[in-house]
Amino acid sequence: MQTQIHPFSNADRQWLARSLERGRDICTHYSAESGLDAAALDRVFLLWADSSSHASEFTSDDIANGLGCLFGELLQRSFSFSWVQVEDEYGREPALLEERTGSIVMPVNAVYKRIEPELQKQSFFAPMWQMITDHLEKNHK
Repeated sequence: MQTQIHPFSNADRQWLARSLERGRDICTHYSAESGLDAAALDRVFLLWADSSSHASEFTSDDIANGLGCLFGELLQRSFSFSWVQVEDEYGREPALLEERTGSIVMPVNAVYKRIEPELQKQSFFAPMWQMITDHLEKNHK
């Protein structure tokens, strides 16, 4: 199956709104910071990972959806990304598409991949932000 890109549906937008709200709840629980950027998301993720009760307080799904969607919103506000659904032979998932370059970022999937215990001690939002920024700057020149 060839990769297909679909616009966000009303149900997708409702899921996004719920995920953003949950992400803000997670950030408020783990941090008193008022500003939200990639480094702040790293700090919240690491605090969750270090928490002995993280399995019961917020689920892995809460973390992946909530923090992933917050990261996606940062990308959308800072660059020309838009939320879409990407479908391929493995399924369908939310992503961000940058129209001018055709770049696709899957922030929820990226968080899921970092929930593995051996990867939980590493910052990844800030490095990912920098890679995306560098890529877009290079391709917009």
